Amino acid sequence: MTEADDWRAERERYERFSQTELGKLYRAYRRATIDYWKNDANDAISNKRLNELDRIAREATDAFVAELMEIAGV
Repeated sequence: MTEADDWRAERERYERFSQTELGKLYRAYRRATIDYWKNDANDAISNKRLNELDRIAREATDAFVAELMEIAGV
């Protein structure tokens, strides 16, 4: 396999993962975390909006971690 084939195979695997329940939770967690941190340094953002982004990030993290703990059996 070439490097491009390896990359394509890994990308296809990631896309399949993204369609699973765990993959959806991971993507929501990642998106919420990135949104929060991108805006945390923005002086123009209101505290209300930043708090909302923080809440969304915490909820996404909690859902993702809960699923991971379920899978881990703890």
